[in-house]
Amino acid sequence: MNFNNRYFRYTVWILLAASALFMVGQLGFVVDFLGTTFRITVIPILLASLFYYLLRPLVDYLGKRNINRTLAVLGVIIMVIALISLFTVLAGKAIGDEFTSFYETLSEYIKEAPEQVENIFQQDEFLSVPLEDIESRLLELSQVFLEIFRENISAWITNITDLLAIVILIPIVVFFWLRDDKLFYEKFMKLVPGRLKEKTKDIFEEIDMVLQNYFVGQLMVAGVLGVLTYIGYLIIGLPNALFLSIFSMIFSIIPFLGPLVGILPAIFIGWTVDLFMIAKVIIVLAITQQLEGNVVRPKIMGTRLEIHPLAIIFLVIIAVTQFGFMGAFFVIPLYAVARIVIRNILEDAK
Repeated sequence: MNFNNRYFRYTVWILLAASALFMVGQLGFVVDFLGTTFRITVIPILLASLFYYLLRPLVDYLGKRNINRTLAVLGVIIMVIALISLFTVLAGKAIGDEFTSFYETLSEYIKEAPEQVENIFQQDEFLSVPLEDIESRLLELSQVFLEIFRENISAWITNITDLLAIVILIPIVVFFWLRDDKLFYEKFMKLVPGRLKEKTKDIFEEIDMVLQNYFVGQLMVAGVLGVLTYIGYLIIGLPNALFLSIFSMIFSIIPFLGPLVGILPAIFIGWTVDLFMIAKVIIVLAITQQLEGNVVRPKIMGTRLEIHPLAIIFLVIIAVTQFGFMGAFFVIPLYAVARIVIRNILEDAK
C-alpha cells in the first residue's frame, strides 16, 4: 500500500476529524458550549451574508458615484432600518389585526373541540371507553404540558437573550462586510501560495456568483409567491388572507418542504369554513407552485445551482431536523459552496 498517496492521506484526515467530533459529542458541556457559540456567531454570520448580498449592489452603485464607501454603507443600512420601521408602522396594524383574527378563529375552534369530541363519543356507541376516563386523561395530559412549560421557561429566556444578541450583531457584521469585503479578500489572497492564487480566485468568483444568485433570487421568488398566494386567497374568499399569505411567503424560501408547511394554517382555516374551502386552498397551492416552477423561478434564478431535486429534498430534511428553519434555508447555498470547493480540489488531484 502506498501511504504517500494523497487519497490515503485525505481518508486518514477525514477519519481522524470524524473521531474527534464523535469524542467531543460525548461531552455534554462541550456540546452545550458549542451550541451557544454556534447561535451567537454562526447564525449572525449566515444572516449577515444574506443582507450582504442583498445590499452590495446598491453600495457598489453608490461607490461608482464617488461616494465614500463607509458613508455609502452607513446610508444603506440606515435606509434599510428606516424602511423596516416604516413598514412595521404602516403594515404592522393590518398584519396584527389579521393575526388577531386568525388567533381568535383558532381559539374558538379549540374551545369547541371538546364539545365536538363529546358528540362523537356519544354518537359512536361501539366505543366502550367512558367519557369520564377520557376527560381525566386529557386533564393529566394538560398538566404534563404545563409542567414542561414551567421547566423550559429558563431555556426560553436564554433563547430570547440569544436572539437579542443576534439582532444586535447582524447590522455590525453587515457593516464591516460591506465596507471591507475587498480588504478581507486581499488579505486572504496574500496567505494563498502563488501557484494556487489563480485557482483560488476562480473558486471565489464562482462561489460569489452562486451565493448572489441564490440569496437574491430566492427572496424575490418568495415575494412573488406571496403576492400570487394572496391574490389566490382573495379570489377563493379565504379568511385572514393577508396573514396566511405572509406566513406562506416566509416558509416558501425553503425549497420543497416550505410550501407544504406554509399552507397548513390556510388548510386549517379552510377547515373551519367547509371542506370545499380546503379543496380550493389546495388548488391555489397547485397553481402557484406551477407558476413558481415553470415561470417565476426560471425567469429570476435560472438553473445555475444545478442541484438534483432529490439531493435538495434530503438536504432540507436533514437540515430541518438538525438546525430548524434557518438550517433549511442555508443548507442549499452551503452545499453549493462545498460542492464547488470539492470539485476544484478533485480536479487538481487528477
